[in-house]
Amino acid sequence: MPSLFSMSGPVTVFQVWFIVYVYMLPILLYATWAGLSLMDMAESKEGGGWAAVAVIVLPLAGGAWYLLARARTLTRPARLAAVVTGLIVWFIPVFIAIWLVGRPLGPKALG
Repeated sequence: MPSLFSMSGPVTVFQVWFIVYVYMLPILLYATWAGLSLMDMAESKEGGGWAAVAVIVLPLAGGAWYLLARARTLTRPARLAAVVTGLIVWFIPVFIAIWLVGRPLGPKALG
């Protein structure tokens, strides 16, 4: 009887890269953007209120929205750099991964 581990091949570099960028990077972006947003709310005098709920409930969109629209303690170039660079670092590998996964895999894929 074969073991469960004999069914899968060895881990490739592409698999590790795909897991890191497609699955882990959005979690890191959420943690970064939400953390920056919540720290800005804590330092501002007006408080967070519904903005804190939006940052926590809307994973990526809430933190990015708050940093671009309402954050006051960080400078505008720092806020833009955090959001735009995060999106670029995330989307370029995602598009490459989609391109690599979506292309034909050889003569068997043509049939």
